[in-house]
Amino acid sequence: MNIVARTDPGRVRASNQDVVGVDPDLGVAVLADGMGGLSRGAEASAQAVTFLLETLHRRAALGQAPPDAAALAVLVADANRHLRQLAEAPGSGGLMGTTLELCVHAGAGRCHLAHVGDSRAYRYRGGVLEQLTQDHSLVQELVREGVLTAAEARHAPNRNVITRALGLERQVQVDLLTIEACSGELLLLCSDGLWDLVSDAALCGELAAVARRERTLADAAARLVDLANRAGGTDNVSLVLLEI
Repeated sequence: MNIVARTDPGRVRASNQDVVGVDPDLGVAVLADGMGGLSRGAEASAQAVTFLLETLHRRAALGQAPPDAAALAVLVADANRHLRQLAEAPGSGGLMGTTLELCVHAGAGRCHLAHVGDSRAYRYRGGVLEQLTQDHSLVQELVREGVLTAAEARHAPNRNVITRALGLERQVQVDLLTIEACSGELLLLCSDGLWDLVSDAALCGELAAVARRERTLADAAARLVDLANRAGGTDNVSLVLLEI
């Protein structure tokens, strides 16, 4: 599995509260977008990514197999508990929250994905870009209820209000997906700083260029960050590209 990750503060924010972490040898990719409405968003995303990678490294060192979907749910619950313990420590500064995309390669083209918040995972297959995750956000709930259309949701003023995050509650509800990917297919994990500013058509075009061997993963990642910044760069921009 080939993995490339990039993160960029964008053109407006003074700091970067996105954190990405990858381990190609383990087939692991993590992306977290700290909640800017809380004072400790950057700490939340960094702590979540570090905790998850270190736990997966320990599992591998003990000779354990890559976690299945059930084990991944336990791992995310442990990460949530870790953030809560940090937040509840005396003098800690209060709650911290972050989105999460965690992808673990289980071999034979199978990947397990854990999703919390409004970061996203996409799959590129045969010229088609498919959004694999559903945003845990207020506007997505309004879309499901028929109050807003998908087009209206993209420009709604409250589109950044998320309804689930790691660290906010004592228990976290996580979406788990098992992805069956064929050789040469691509996965994209990204924060809302990318998908909110770059159209699905543009995302698809960059991944198609990789699939046709016109660009490397690193080139496509750099171009996607540049597209978001040229569109205003109003948020931190982070992504992970994975080639199965």
